[in-house]
Amino acid sequence: MPLKYQKPIPQFPNSHLRQSEQSVGNFVWSHPAFAEKRLFARHDKELICIDLAESSSFYNRWSFLNSLEYRQMKTKNYGEAEHNPFVHQPDRNPTPLSPIMRTAFTIIILFFSGPILLCKASEVADLESTIADLVANEQILGAQLFIGKNDKILLERNFGVRSADDSSPIDFDTQFCIGSCSKPFASAVTLALTQEKHLNLDTPISVALPEFKFLEIKDHGSTDRSPTLRELLSHRGGIYSQKVGMNRRQTKWIRDFKLTLEDAVSGIAKESLISVPGTDFAYSGAGYCIIGRVAEAAMEQSFEDIFQTKIGQPLNLHRTTFFPNPSDPNIATGSSNEELHPATPHLSEPFNLPLIGGSLYSTARDSSRFARMVIGKGCLGEVEILSKTAFKDYSRLHFEGKSYGLGWSLKTQNRKTVELSHTGALAASRAAFRINLKSGMYVVALYTLTEPSVSADTGQRLAKAISAVTSSED
Repeated sequence: MPLKYQKPIPQFPNSHLRQSEQSVGNFVWSHPAFAEKRLFARHDKELICIDLAESSSFYNRWSFLNSLEYRQMKTKNYGEAEHNPFVHQPDRNPTPLSPIMRTAFTIIILFFSGPILLCKASEVADLESTIADLVANEQILGAQLFIGKNDKILLERNFGVRSADDSSPIDFDTQFCIGSCSKPFASAVTLALTQEKHLNLDTPISVALPEFKFLEIKDHGSTDRSPTLRELLSHRGGIYSQKVGMNRRQTKWIRDFKLTLEDAVSGIAKESLISVPGTDFAYSGAGYCIIGRVAEAAMEQSFEDIFQTKIGQPLNLHRTTFFPNPSDPNIATGSSNEELHPATPHLSEPFNLPLIGGSLYSTARDSSRFARMVIGKGCLGEVEILSKTAFKDYSRLHFEGKSYGLGWSLKTQNRKTVELSHTGALAASRAAFRINLKSGMYVVALYTLTEPSVSADTGQRLAKAISAVTSSED
């Protein structure tokens, strides 16, 4: 027999009751209702309250109430919020959701978000369960997951702990090194400076950095010119690549975080090119360091300051920076050999190098705001980061062959970009961004590994689950 909401509980006004029943898994859900920005749903054993306020998380604001508790409270008058089991209490620790409940929970939320979102409910639940399983199987230490569609939040959840040395749970403010997912941010900074005429995508970098004026191509003599920013952003600059092997000296320029960016780029300038600028694709973190140094020379500011001015502050990215506060313990760190991975940037002492395309720190919540700016074609609400012209450059393919634009891997249909994506990997930190411009669906997943050796398996499983969420519904 269905439970009925009682008048003594002020949090349950009779608003927008749905009288039908919805079967999910082994449960039958009856009489879900919206009230005061909360969703209330019940099955045979439990009554659930979910806070749907924009500032809340679906999973950190719920309280369970089983049938026995419900029957017992029928005789009570809950006049004070602190005594009301339906009101979120910060010191209350709710029982963790079971896998079945997680799936049912997600489907119910998406059901009430509209029919377009319902068709993705199982994919969202599968992605969430995939991360939960990887944490339970001790492949992932800690993670943040954010899934949205345009301006709607579909799911926001934290998993696991900060590090092997710190069992504090991951929360929404925990910073993760996002690895090469830094590149879309760096590219956005570059396009913002370009639209303001501080930079030109097609000017050889030797104009700003004279040390690149005379370059040698390995086994082919000197080159006619230095690379351009367009070529560097697209990995067509001929700069050496970590994907095809680096010697120890080349590695130092992009992995020794004691160096300054100026020192690192001066070292990169002494290395031979591996191809003629503008020809071959060669994924290059060193190339992005050059981009950052060109921006510094043009603006006479550090790249961190430029980033905060052009991206961080306008988008209110309060936890996104190349240099997290060393006294802040709320930073996720992956492991190697059961210890903190020593190559994690913020562990360097001193920590001076902003690896422009690889060492930005952020949260899934901050990164979701950046993703929404991309879905908004350069705008987040009334805030414009990129003009229409700049965004067109930002999101299109500039060279034939490899489907990589200016800081993004691209998926195109009829020569039109429909999806942007990137992954990041540095030390034992990992990240994945995927944004469908056509549907407005996007996923941000940040996580740390228990060991680098599990990277391939975790990456493949997450890539498949993320792709299922963001793929077009048509």
